[in-house]
Amino acid sequence: MSLTICLLTRNAADRIGTALRSVAGLGAEVLVADTGSADGTVAAARATGARVCVIPWHDDFAAAQNQALDQASGDWVFWLNPDEELLPHSPEHLAALLARPDALAYVVRVQEVMKADRPDEATEAWQPRLVRRHADLRYVGRLHPHFALPLEVLARREHKHVGLTDLLVRRHGYLSVLTEDKLRWATRLLELELKDRPGQLHYLIEYGHNLLRLNDPRGHAVLAEASELVLTALDATAAPTPTVASLLEYLLTVSPQQSRSRLSPAQARSLALRWFPHSPPLLWQLAHNSFQARDFRDAAALLERNLHLGRTGTYDRSAAFDPTIMGEPALLNLGRCYARLGDLDRAEACFGQLLASPTHQAQARHEYDLLRQLRNRPRQG
Repeated sequence: MSLTICLLTRNAADRIGTALRSVAGLGAEVLVADTGSADGTVAAARATGARVCVIPWHDDFAAAQNQALDQASGDWVFWLNPDEELLPHSPEHLAALLARPDALAYVVRVQEVMKADRPDEATEAWQPRLVRRHADLRYVGRLHPHFALPLEVLARREHKHVGLTDLLVRRHGYLSVLTEDKLRWATRLLELELKDRPGQLHYLIEYGHNLLRLNDPRGHAVLAEASELVLTALDATAAPTPTVASLLEYLLTVSPQQSRSRLSPAQARSLALRWFPHSPPLLWQLAHNSFQARDFRDAAALLERNLHLGRTGTYDRSAAFDPTIMGEPALLNLGRCYARLGDLDRAEACFGQLLASPTHQAQARHEYDLLRQLRNRPRQG
């Protein structure tokens, strides 16, 4: 079985080299589908031996990906972004995956690195990047394309499966800084997408968040509209879409008067715990709310859960987030909860683990010393 590695590019000359070098030697066709670069992207791609095709840009990522699929010659396609790299795997391992006749696609681990000097502080998400070419597998969506026919549906029809792999893609997120111009550009694509296909919950949520990032108050009304769709699914065992997690986080952050949503904070909390029990950002926000309400026992339980998710790697991988909320900040706040609950032994143990921390040493030392003073204070009467 043959493989085409596809990259969709535009003005990526400063970062495409790492991506292309990471797939050299795999024996695959490398196809760079360029959507109108004005820098040296095309020249950089050709210099590595990649085949370049120029695709007209029509404000539609799905259309561009479908055109790239039409240009690919492989039986399989592996999607890679210009700011990513495929970590080393042998050609034989990849060939074994492609040779399985019962496989329709594979879900790949995508590691998001947010700081260049801290490659170990990253979160991971599962994404379907390795896909068998099939006439019914076409993309839709002007931004964040997805398959028009879900992979799981086609897999059942074809008596095939979507497998998990140990392939690891590392995305250097810090290379793609989200400027205001990029945010406005993405928001415009979301507006076009919702005009093409109204009422899509996933896109409504992102559109509302983007408007708020642009200080546009219309974002509250858009997220209220999204909340109405969630209200129709209150009894469901699973969330209608993973991005509902960010909507619930928003509802847990702002007041009902500001959000204008009929979905109350109490309902948002209940849904967060039922639908996203392994989501560190939601657990972090819930812990913050409980701490503010002086429910230190509940806050401690939520922080303990976040720390457990970080230790075991069993957290929700549907979206990227700051991984430190499963580490030292959670431990520091957990110590504060235990201190307020009067559990000085546990509080001291939390702060003690942070006394050598480069980032939290000063705060931990302050809290630790206060506990020691409290322990040594003479008892009255």
